[in-house]
Amino acid sequence: MGLVPPFSQQNIALPDGTQTLPGRPLSADEPWMAAYLRTLALLFDPKERSRTSVADVGCLEGAMAVEFARAGYEVTGVEIRAENVAKCEYVANALALPNLRFVQDDAHNLKAHGPFDAVFCSGLLYHLDDPAAFLGEVAETTRRALLLETHYSTRRRSPSWSLYKPWKFSRLVSHEGNKGRWFREYGDNDSAERVEKLLWSSYGNSRSFWLEKRYLIQTLRDVGFSIVYEQYDFLENNVTDDFIEKRNRSLFVAIR
Repeated sequence: MGLVPPFSQQNIALPDGTQTLPGRPLSADEPWMAAYLRTLALLFDPKERSRTSVADVGCLEGAMAVEFARAGYEVTGVEIRAENVAKCEYVANALALPNLRFVQDDAHNLKAHGPFDAVFCSGLLYHLDDPAAFLGEVAETTRRALLLETHYSTRRRSPSWSLYKPWKFSRLVSHEGNKGRWFREYGDNDSAERVEKLLWSSYGNSRSFWLEKRYLIQTLRDVGFSIVYEQYDFLENNVTDDFIEKRNRSLFVAIR
């Protein structure tokens, strides 16, 4: 299948017994993957999986899209960076699943590939400079449910700031009618070649806007999701794992 760039995060088991990132836990075995699949099983008839379409927008290296497809859903992974798309296509070729496809495109063009019964969005929203507008676009192409795992900002200084450089966060401001904080992703004058290599950063915008949690929830309601809740079982242990509090990141489910 030719050379493929080294994987940076997601470990996917391939049919020949190899793994995409040996030494890391398999993405299929992670508690968050089990949580995503439980939610889809709750919302959609398991007997109709082959006719249930799921989009993984900002799919990175394709691990979640792969597991949704392995579960029987009709899956489209959308990713903009060419290096990540090459990894996705490598995995897709190895697995040869007829219900799995990847497209290279901007997340804002999701509607061109839909509509979808469910949209999965993990690790993307906080890399956008127009998160409210993006959620409106997602709502337009989502028939039933959005699974959104994302960071959010807080009104006061947060423990999560220690994971980054505090100066990267702005003061609390308004943007798109919502409160939140700007986050510096890279320099305004950084070259396109450098931005392309920043596999875990924004694409096309040097700053991203982290919605304050309450505005994030309200935006989901405003764009047309009548039911919005926070799902906690993506953590293996809610007592010993301080992921949510430490990182100001959680899993939100929005349903029409």
